[in-house]
Amino acid sequence: MSLPKLGFDKRSLFGAYPQIGVPIGMILATGVLLLLNLILGKEAYLEWGWRIPFILSIALIIVGTFIRRSVKESPVFEAMHRRKAEASAPLSLLFKDHTPTVLKAALIFMGVNAGGYILIAFMVGYGQKALGLSPTLTMLIVVAAAFSWLVSTLWGGMLGDKIGRLKIFKLGYILLSLWSIPMWFLIDTKSPILFMLALVVWAIPLGFTYGPLSALFAEMFPAKVRFSGVSISYALGSIIGGAFAPMIAQWIMATYQQSWMIGLYITIVSLISLFTLYTIKKDPQGVDLSL
Repeated sequence: MSLPKLGFDKRSLFGAYPQIGVPIGMILATGVLLLLNLILGKEAYLEWGWRIPFILSIALIIVGTFIRRSVKESPVFEAMHRRKAEASAPLSLLFKDHTPTVLKAALIFMGVNAGGYILIAFMVGYGQKALGLSPTLTMLIVVAAAFSWLVSTLWGGMLGDKIGRLKIFKLGYILLSLWSIPMWFLIDTKSPILFMLALVVWAIPLGFTYGPLSALFAEMFPAKVRFSGVSISYALGSIIGGAFAPMIAQWIMATYQQSWMIGLYITIVSLISLFTLYTIKKDPQGVDLSL
């Protein structure tokens, strides 16, 4: 069956749009918490106001359902859906013939996922407890970093089409490796401006390694195992990359009392992802997804 090739020249950019759900979610969630703290005050929020975000999430479910029902699937997906049984290959078939690809994809995702979880789940607490900044100020700084991540993800998706998935991924991981240690010396000055600068800059390579991810993963797997391959690789990369990242960062601080060592941890993980990218000899950009 011949599948449509419409939009393959912008596949990376289009694939970046689902990825911006993470920074948008950060902006919305942190923004709501910030607004509630400003309106209710810290004591009232801790006493009963924390329930409000859970109630508001009902509205997000309604909006999400409406969007999902109103958005049409791409021609490629529709064609793939008609042969879903083939595309959703059992795990035995996936790992029998494509284990190296699964491992490569997981390791490629590991670095950005670890860095992303540090930004999402660690920085707010670090700003308040270690730096002594107010919750309001810390949340504002994290929102600014999330905006940077949002913009750079779309930028990374666009560059993935123009210069190639692998090149923008490599650039992102090189920058992430170079900045992950120095930024802590800015953060530990306890200056809100330098804290914000450190995170806003750090979010740029996060976006470069997040924007082209969907396109690269889709192009790495043949059609018959794509659904299973992308899902398992993404989940595995999330586990080895981000699932324990905040816990590891907390352990590093408790054991060594040196924040820059958290940056060293992210640098090591990013270099592993960077090295994995160099094992892919040819950029799969623009391959026919029907094959």
